[in-house]
Amino acid sequence: MIKELITDLTYDKISLSQALNRAKLIAYDLQNTDFKNWISKEINGYINEKDKLPEYRIIQCDIFGTIENPFIGKRQVPIDASSINEDLELDHNINEMRVLQSVSTIEKSLSQTENEGAYGYDDFPITTVKIFQKICNQPDLTAIKRRIQFSQLNHIINLTKHKLIDTLLDLKMAFPNLENDYINNEENKELTKTIINNHIYGDNSNSTIGIGDNLNQKITSINNQKTEQILSDLKELGVPDENIVEVKEIINKETDKSKIGKKLINWVGKMSTKAVEKGIELNIPLLIEKIQELI
Repeated sequence: MIKELITDLTYDKISLSQALNRAKLIAYDLQNTDFKNWISKEINGYINEKDKLPEYRIIQCDIFGTIENPFIGKRQVPIDASSINEDLELDHNINEMRVLQSVSTIEKSLSQTENEGAYGYDDFPITTVKIFQKICNQPDLTAIKRRIQFSQLNHIINLTKHKLIDTLLDLKMAFPNLENDYINNEENKELTKTIINNHIYGDNSNSTIGIGDNLNQKITSINNQKTEQILSDLKELGVPDENIVEVKEIINKETDKSKIGKKLINWVGKMSTKAVEKGIELNIPLLIEKIQELI
């Protein structure tokens, strides 16, 4: 089940919301509360005030005001809200939009927008507008709204998708027979928790269980096995040894994950060109799939 889910999600055969629903079954097999809660919130939205909103769901936006005057008519003007944040005494920056909606709601919004550069708006309540009127000393101010680019919502979907894929890949590597004979012992619980925290939260800071040296070594071993397996798969796909060495050097020498991704994508482009120029038979779609597992 986990292998099919990874493949379907990677090749966009299913939507992210569908993948999250299928991942619920895996989360319950693992009996991991963090994973179950994260999946549930992404499916249903962060509707509880006590829910801690992930950083990737907080996006920057611009503030615009509508001014209506019988002499100059109606016009929209940008507003610098940098000083207003303190006056309103908000618990978060007014230039930040907290995206609480479910993944399916975000996907639906994006599907209805053809232009990637299109904007969306979030209107403030009239009580906030009145506060702006006083602070800006502008009685003709009739509306306040925040503006975001839909590409920012698309970024949330892509980031959530990659978090899920990376988590599933490491779980598959750690527990090859997860669906059939997963043993819910303490060691497996700690390993599962660490994998999930690494990918969902970005580190081990949310773990309530002490992570010992043996466990860290096991995680490192899993990651190394995963890399070696992918390099072996590249060789089977016909990639020359000298080019496989290039991939290994990128992974080992570069510490910034975003730069690793960029370099590996450039490497794929180089291999595509080489295949055409030298007549090397390469299955480029499969090659891309394998490289994506390293990003």
